[in-house]
Amino acid sequence: MSSIHQNPSFQLLLTATEELILEKGCQQTTLQDIMKRSGLSKGAIYHYVKSKDELLGLLLQRRFAAISQRFYQTVKEGGSELTGALGSISQGLRHIHNPRDVTNLILIYLLSKREDPVIGEMLAKLHEESIQTSKEWIEVGQRAGVIPATLDAEKVAIFFTMITYGIRMKTQIAPNASGLTVDEVHQIMYQTLTNG
Repeated sequence: MSSIHQNPSFQLLLTATEELILEKGCQQTTLQDIMKRSGLSKGAIYHYVKSKDELLGLLLQRRFAAISQRFYQTVKEGGSELTGALGSISQGLRHIHNPRDVTNLILIYLLSKREDPVIGEMLAKLHEESIQTSKEWIEVGQRAGVIPATLDAEKVAIFFTMITYGIRMKTQIAPNASGLTVDEVHQIMYQTLTNG
């Protein structure tokens, strides 16, 4: 993670923005609200991002980076078992089942603005990073011998990404309708990764 992302002012900016989104929603949260909540000036905010939408994209990236960090920490601590590493990913993805999760709210908001070239590019980049990171996780398991080498890591990464998108959409479209539980998603991922 870059030093800018570890800067206390930047962390304050992200935290304030996240709180406001949960209180007011993405559409109703303004840069003025963010300035007031964070105590940062407009210039200070523009030092980090060019727009509110870019800030929202960074919140999505931060959440995904935290899941990835937990995965690699589990592997580093001796998690050569697939269940441990996959468990850390599953725990990190619990939020996608929550219709009030800030990343779900941000994703839906940004999707509604995808015709804006900057936002479209941001979403495409997030998508590509998601697939690439998932592919790397699978390849780590393949090198450790807990995932069959015959498994097409890229195709499975795309499949898992599509599942998470589907769950995120379902939480917004029909939050009270039945769907896959976190444990069922974990089981599907485990079976896919072990059966090659």
